[in-house]
Amino acid sequence: MHSFRARGPQRAMSGRRCQTQRPLAGRMRPSFYRAPSTVVVAFGNAVPVTISMMCKVEYGESLRIVGNQPFLGSWDPSKGAEMSWSDGNVWKAATLVPVGVEVDFKVVRAKRDGGGAFIWEEGDNRSFKALGPDYGLQVTCHWGRPRDMKIDTYRVQEEQQGVAPTDAGAASSNGTGNGNGMVAPSRLEGGSGASRSGSPVASSSVDNGDGSSNNGTGRSSPSATLAVSRSSFEEESVARGAWVGAEPEFVRSRRKDEQEREGVWRTEGLSGVALELVRGDKEASSWLKKLGLQKRLLVDEATSCRPSLEALSYLYVYATWINTGALSCAESGSHFRPNHHANLALAMFRSLEWVIGDVTRGGGSRNHAAERLILAARRMHVRLPSFSGQFRASTPLTRIRDIAHRNDIPKDLKDEIKHTLQNKLHRCAGPEDLIATEAMLQRVTAVPGQYSEAFVAEFRTFTEELREFFNASGLVELLTGAGAVDALDDAHASAVRQLINTKQRVEVLGSAARLDDLMALLTSATQARSFYAAGLVAGLRNDVTDEILSMRQRWRLADIRLEEYSFVVLSRIIGLLEEQGAAAKLPRANNLQWALPLAALTSGLRHMGLSLFNTRELMVLENELQKWHAACPLVETRDAALRAKASLERTLRVASEYSDMVAEVYGNPAATLGRALGLPEHMGAVFAEAEVRASVAFQVSKLAAMLARALRTAAGQEPWDVLVPGEVSGVLREAAQLDGTALEGPSASSGDDGVVLVVRRADGDEELGPLGPRLRGVVLLQELPHLSHLGVRARQDGVTFVTCDDEDMVSRVLRPLIGRRVTLSAAGDCTVTVKEAGAARAGASPSKTSGTSAAVPAASAAPQAAADAAQDVASARDVAAAAKAGRWADVVVPLERAVAATCGSKSAKCAALEKLAAGSGGMFSAPRGAVVPFGGLGAAVAAAGRAAEFEALLARLDDPRVDGAELETACGEMRALVSGLEVPTLLVQQVVETIRAVSSSTTASSSAGNQSLLLAVRSSANVEDLAGMSAAGLYDSVVGVSADNAAAVGSAVSEVWASLYTRRAVLSRRAVGVSQSSAHMAVLVMEMVAPDLSFVLHTARPRDGNREVLLAEVAPGQGETLASGTRGTPWRFEVTKSDGAVATMAFANFSTALVLPSKGKSVAAFASYGSGAATAVAATSGASPRRSSGALVEREVDYGAQRMSADGDWRKATVRQMAAVGSYIEKAMDGVPQDIEGGVVILPDGRVSFHIFQTRPQ
Repeated sequence: MHSFRARGPQRAMSGRRCQTQRPLAGRMRPSFYRAPSTVVVAFGNAVPVTISMMCKVEYGESLRIVGNQPFLGSWDPSKGAEMSWSDGNVWKAATLVPVGVEVDFKVVRAKRDGGGAFIWEEGDNRSFKALGPDYGLQVTCHWGRPRDMKIDTYRVQEEQQGVAPTDAGAASSNGTGNGNGMVAPSRLEGGSGASRSGSPVASSSVDNGDGSSNNGTGRSSPSATLAVSRSSFEEESVARGAWVGAEPEFVRSRRKDEQEREGVWRTEGLSGVALELVRGDKEASSWLKKLGLQKRLLVDEATSCRPSLEALSYLYVYATWINTGALSCAESGSHFRPNHHANLALAMFRSLEWVIGDVTRGGGSRNHAAERLILAARRMHVRLPSFSGQFRASTPLTRIRDIAHRNDIPKDLKDEIKHTLQNKLHRCAGPEDLIATEAMLQRVTAVPGQYSEAFVAEFRTFTEELREFFNASGLVELLTGAGAVDALDDAHASAVRQLINTKQRVEVLGSAARLDDLMALLTSATQARSFYAAGLVAGLRNDVTDEILSMRQRWRLADIRLEEYSFVVLSRIIGLLEEQGAAAKLPRANNLQWALPLAALTSGLRHMGLSLFNTRELMVLENELQKWHAACPLVETRDAALRAKASLERTLRVASEYSDMVAEVYGNPAATLGRALGLPEHMGAVFAEAEVRASVAFQVSKLAAMLARALRTAAGQEPWDVLVPGEVSGVLREAAQLDGTALEGPSASSGDDGVVLVVRRADGDEELGPLGPRLRGVVLLQELPHLSHLGVRARQDGVTFVTCDDEDMVSRVLRPLIGRRVTLSAAGDCTVTVKEAGAARAGASPSKTSGTSAAVPAASAAPQAAADAAQDVASARDVAAAAKAGRWADVVVPLERAVAATCGSKSAKCAALEKLAAGSGGMFSAPRGAVVPFGGLGAAVAAAGRAAEFEALLARLDDPRVDGAELETACGEMRALVSGLEVPTLLVQQVVETIRAVSSSTTASSSAGNQSLLLAVRSSANVEDLAGMSAAGLYDSVVGVSADNAAAVGSAVSEVWASLYTRRAVLSRRAVGVSQSSAHMAVLVMEMVAPDLSFVLHTARPRDGNREVLLAEVAPGQGETLASGTRGTPWRFEVTKSDGAVATMAFANFSTALVLPSKGKSVAAFASYGSGAATAVAATSGASPRRSSGALVEREVDYGAQRMSADGDWRKATVRQMAAVGSYIEKAMDGVPQDIEGGVVILPDGRVSFHIFQTRPQ
């Protein structure tokens, strides 16, 4: 049983207790410690596995590995595998693991004297599985951080000894990387390093021409030395993995110019770019031909030379696998020098820059499609070779020819250089040539003095030239090569020099580098990158010279490489924070101690913005975090901690959005292309995940989660939030979202098929009723407004509903129980327990949500709802007759005369609110309006001559046998019919004239300023706003419609009518026994108030029905943000009615608000993410709206400028007034708890006016 009431570090769990746990799927995180090389031997169906652990122990202690397999002691620590110590506090142990066996293990600290005392490592078990007999594993861990486990694979040779690669050279499971190179980031469990052709591994062997072989020095695999001149930081930033193709073979005589190819090219089921790519690769053996194929698809066949997102996605995956050796290149028999490759790269570079330039013109407004194009185009850049002038010359890379003819080296070595490097490069260059060159450099420098210094120096120079050609140079060489710094302006050059100096200082310090040192390095990298990013904002003209293009390529690569380098520095900062126990210390830390982690986080946000992702919101987030840190100590008060936590959770949401974007762009293309080209399945399966984990957003997410947990602990807040309390039992299942497929799958074998559903994401507008009685409880893995439509429906449907946004809690508590029968207990004080339950008894009644006075299950309301609907049908007939006769003045009902029988409960309640507002003494206002009553839809159908079709469709919807896809089709046909109706112009005119006649000038001016009258067109059905059947959010509203646009008003009316027949609405009525023919829709048209804040009040606390406590949720802008469809959290308050005490439960962090164009502060465009040089560009860029609803626009919210967040006294005073309004309305409604929606307009002097839009029984 797991019961959690407080946050903070968890106690160590015993090995036995953890045996059934698994790490959260897809959550292994890369760490960056070097695992020592080990000698391994493949043996039968077992593969060698080396486990390394970074841990500093007390004198006399040792480490043991204990796990679920006999060779790890079967969880008996006294029989665990002993680990041996090596320099750097690295402990290691090697063993053979059978292929396919899943290994769970933990590490324990033991006294060497055998006293029997063991200290178990805290957290989850670690797990891995050997995937194939040809690949060994290196598992790298860090004590106390079980999720930060990295698994590298490498090829082993049967019955032979080989050398396992280091981190910089370990084979990757997916063959991806952020450098152009020949390398890739390490990823999930035991990935293969095989290329698709199954090329054998060669250990720098030398073909003597007679079939004999010699391995030269016999040293480790050359792929482990790809970055021999780079610092460890740079190795991690561009070489987080290894070359996965065949190792180089050095020959001393000429080879055939054309080589035989092996491969797989499956075209079944392919289309578009994927089909062209697979067909083209079959004919493209050499790297040059593969580059030509890429150029054809990116440039020649692209519209206006601008490739599509599909082309960019597939070609990035394709080029990555070529550059890492997963897709091998072969000589084609033709002789082409590298200048041909460079010219192809130049053409592709130009098209990629045009793509980025096209989508970033304008104000830099948010555009999701544009962000995906930018991501794909930027990443494609690093897969191109260099096209600088030296490589476009007719005879490039001539230095290797001179080296091959030197007289100060042995003939055998001269022959190897000539036939392996010189001739190959000059006739058919490929990525494998850099691997061979690096291997040769390792050989000639292995024994100092073995070869002349002049030769070694010359070969080093050539290696650097070749690295530059493949865009695999070190960071310093990239930034300073070819006199690049001298060409920069003073400020830019100063930033680059500062970075280089800081980088050198930190690397000299090595493991002694402190957090301050690393932060200085991150700041320097961020500042330097900002100059490059600012210079690239201007875009690319069509008439630029090749030399300017070459310089721009260097700038683009500098921008990307600085991002990659910052990823590593940020990772080091996070690792050091974890080592120093930041998670436990920060809840009690002062603001000075918070300064560095927040600075690191804002640097990470800056890097995401410099990559042109969600730039406006990232800028706002930086402002928020800086403001909260400057305002007061973050953990001084509960409100301060909750406020900063809201911004951090917003940060997590943005980082998650980036990860989702990467997965969407590369997930399917990698899987599709991998299958088609015959690559190991895992290389396609984990490609997108590898890209995510190699991004700055991944580190931002990791750091933000750490800081958010610390603030949650400081605020004394639970990781769980309870929307609907209760105790229920069922099989624990996981679903991506709450839809019709959420409960698909086998039922519990015990006979009780109830389900407790773990849901990864929800919009807040979903229906639970259509999922049926099997759904007993929901655990949502994100925060959700309590008074959202989904929250209200959960209470009405009697479904226990809790949220948990703490990934660590999810990993430890929920994941191990997926697929098992559990009991979920949720109390009103936010105590939540999840425990494994016994088998259900046959015929046992399902557990139910604890009842409250504020919640009426929908089933119990069904008879009354059906009766109300039947009563309303007869009342509508007279209205329909008047509409048929065209007496529109008799049809349209002024709001003050609306009654439920003809206009629906919502309209009647709004009419009552209008009267209440008039008598409230100015406490609040209510908008005026008019109603198109129930007969309006029927009249429009009849006028269109489609009554028979309408009735036939209605009969289909009423037929219980019509379900599934057939029901979806019928609903779609009905909606199409209704939304296509032409609303009579005279009817629209009558509605507008009625509203204008009674409209309050005060309300209009407060909401719309000098704009023309705006309308909110809302549903008012006879099957909503009833006790136990609120149908909250089930039907549509259209806001921001100009009263001067008759066509727009008519379209909004028909849209509201059509919402009566959505699949959700039909299933909702079926669930409570209301026939579809009994459902009628009136349309309530009101003058629109565009508030600064919107709110929902429940006058009795929903989770326990306590009538002495009022719950309020508030959001910026229009109320649609609060009710549904937008991820984020509102301001949440509980107010004690007796004394007006206000308790702040949560702070708002919605990304955007829906406002009038005249409201809200413009946020500068992405160019401001550059240095000061970009400020002028940013100042001229207006804030373009991201999405509109009628006359409204969506703008990013800076909560640092929101008084509800920034001013505590104003916040409490405003909420007390809000609560007083709620209590006043509740009293007027005979004391029945009310669900109230309203808005707040903030006047220039800081005073507020309240506007109530509707109320209904809670």
